[in-house]
Parts: sequence; C-alpha cells; structure tokens
Amino acid sequence: MATTTWFKIDNAGKLFPVVTNQRRASYFRLVANLHDVIDPILLQKAAETTLHRFPNFNTRLKKGLFWYYLETQQRKFKVKPEPNLFGSISDPNDPHIHLIEIYYHRQRIAIEIFHSVTDGRGGMEFLKTLVLAYLRLKKLPVSSEGLIFDADDVATDNELEDSFQAKIKPGYSEWLPTKKAFHLHGDYFPHHGHYLTHLTLSVTELKKIAKLHDLSITGFLASLLIYQLVIKQNLENPKKRRPIILSIPVDMRKYLPSTTMKNFVMTINIGRVYSVQTTLEDVINDVRKQLKDGQSIDKLAPQIRANMIAERMLLVRFVPLFIKRIIIYSVFNRVGEPALTFAMSNLGQVTMPESTKPYLNSFEFMICSTKVMPINLGVVSFEDKLILSFSRIITDRSFIEHFVRTLQSDYGLQLLVYGNRWEEEK
Repeated sequence: MATTTWFKIDNAGKLFPVVTNQRRASYFRLVANLHDVIDPILLQKAAETTLHRFPNFNTRLKKGLFWYYLETQQRKFKVKPEPNLFGSISDPNDPHIHLIEIYYHRQRIAIEIFHSVTDGRGGMEFLKTLVLAYLRLKKLPVSSEGLIFDADDVATDNELEDSFQAKIKPGYSEWLPTKKAFHLHGDYFPHHGHYLTHLTLSVTELKKIAKLHDLSITGFLASLLIYQLVIKQNLENPKKRRPIILSIPVDMRKYLPSTTMKNFVMTINIGRVYSVQTTLEDVINDVRKQLKDGQSIDKLAPQIRANMIAERMLLVRFVPLFIKRIIIYSVFNRVGEPALTFAMSNLGQVTMPESTKPYLNSFEFMICSTKVMPINLGVVSFEDKLILSFSRIITDRSFIEHFVRTLQSDYGLQLLVYGNRWEEEK
C-alpha cells in the first residue's frame, strides 16, 4: 500500500468544502485538444506518472476537528471517458473518490479538479505535464525544454507551500464591499450539470480591437459583459438599480514569484451602480481605470490579509468544524457570493514547449456556475486561438446569444461556436 500523506489546505481552498453543494460545485475543467485520437491505455500510464509527480493532486478530502485537510487517496486511479455533463462530480466529501478526474474523448484530454486542491494556474501546469508525459509515451520527440514541469522530476517543497502565508507580509487589511448585486435569473436545469458554449476566435484580431480602446483582452471582454448586464438590468427593472459587479481572479504569482501548486489567486471586483443612460464608452472608461487600480500588489495584499485575519479569528479557528460550517456557510450566502454578478476567469496564454506544438490544437477552461451566478465564463488561449467557455445552469441562453452577436455584428469577428449539447439529452 502506498504511503499516506496529509496536506494542509491553503487559505483560499478552505472555503470550498464548506460552501459546495449541488448548485455550487466548486470544480473547474481544463482541456487540451490534440490533433490525434487519444489512446486511453497510454493516457492511464501518463496519469499515474503525473499524479506521482504532483502528490497533493492524488488526494481525498478529510475532516479534522477544526478544518478540512487532504489525504493521499489509496484507491487506484483510473482515467475515464469524458462525460457530457460538466460540474457533476460526486460529493467531494465522499472518501471513495479522487478530487481530480482525468478524461478522454476523441482528441481531447480533460481534467476536472476540486478547487481546494489548486487554482486554474496550478491545474493548467498539471495538464501541461500530463500532456507532455502522454506524448512521450507515444514515442514522440518531445521534452519540457525547461518551460513546464516534467513528470520525471520530483516535487519540491516550494510547490507545496501555502504562498498566502509565505509571501504576504503583515500590514494594512481591507474588506471588500458586500452590498447585494444585480443577478441574472432563469429556470434551472432539472439535473445538476452545466450547458457549455465555447467560442473560438483569433487572439490577434481580438487584441487589435481591445487596443483601440486602450484595453487588454481581459478588459475588453469585461467591458462587453458589464455593458450587456447593464442592458439586461434596464430591461428587467430600470428603476431598481443594484451594482453590477464582475469578479476577475488574479494570479498572485505574477506579483509575488511562486511555484506553488496550491491556490494562490485573489479576485478583483470591477463595476458599480450604473444608470439607465450608461453607454459602452462609460463602461470601458470604468473598466480601464478599475483594472489598472485593482491589479497591483498594494491593492490586492490588504484584501488577502483581511481573508487571513478572518481565518485566524479565535471565534472561527477554535470552534469545531461542524459548527464552523454553519457559520461560514451562512455568512458566505449572505455577504459573499450575493455581492457578485458574474465571474470571468482568464488564464491567459498557455506556454508549451516548441517540440509539443505540432501535436496540439487548443486549450479550454471551464468554471462552474452557481445558483446566484447562473452563467460564468472561462477564457484561455494557445497560439492564435482564444476560447471563451460559457457555463450556465439555466435554460435561458439569450445572454450568451447576444454576446455572440455583438462580437460578430458590431466588431466583425469570425467565431466558431460549439457546445456540449447537454440540453438536448433526456
């Protein structure tokens, strides 16, 4: 039997076991699309090697007296055909499951991970290593080229550190506003899964348009989303104005160098209360300023310190877990997620070794939607292909359809649109 190892969950990851339920799955999925059909036997071997390289991924969730922790999962890991359903993994508290799944379908290799294990960046590093290991087993001339983790290497202590604790120095703390935001509504699907809509477009073309507005791609997409939410609010109830808040995760590794494979992200929330007369240009000006002000270590560190203070408070730290769950769940449902309208997470450009690029087509990134935020967006790019992946748990798809028409009609962008077609299944 393999040695059992315990892993402490990082500051951000501790929240997810408490707030996860059927309408808030707390999983995310990453996909590498290759040119050739996947061999599941070789993928199984690659998975075993890669999981050995990243020991904190091959885990199950355990309850301690005061907090959750991760423990090595002793059950044999098996790769599986990719399910058409996203965000439907069993209860993470189930001791018989792994907190990561590895899937295959035609030319696709996918991983689905519980957020207590890692963040999007950590998950992508795992996927890149998995793909490299798979291509190597196919006897292809590939190597890590010093750009990505190699499954043949050994995990370092730095990869297992809690960088929130290690990198954030004591100082001023600041709590984020918690006023109830405007939300999208609709009829939920009868089963617990997400409909996925993927949009593929050119990084080059989108970047050209964004630069015309002095925005990054993230800023341009954020502006379109917020403006569309303004229009939606105008149609539903023009007199009752609630803030429209877009939540954007920021990889703290860009500001504080770290190789941790645990969570190390902080969110910036952009938006405000918008009037009926708000124009797209008004929103663009807001987003440009708020992104510039919000994406700095001086702005992000105080918010991280506030989260860490909450964790350390005696009231939270030393009460038993079963009581703590009730407290945290109640607070989160009243002043956490309700303060947000929509989440957009952009992993940016995926860097892969040159030797692997002839075998790769694109990458995808999907985040779960929730009862409060029933539509969310994951973004990732590889070479000149940028893929937007909308996930939704409501039947109304008009918000996404309007977004597609805006990109096509107003900006002349060429799009390839595809989805998981789950709505059509019985």
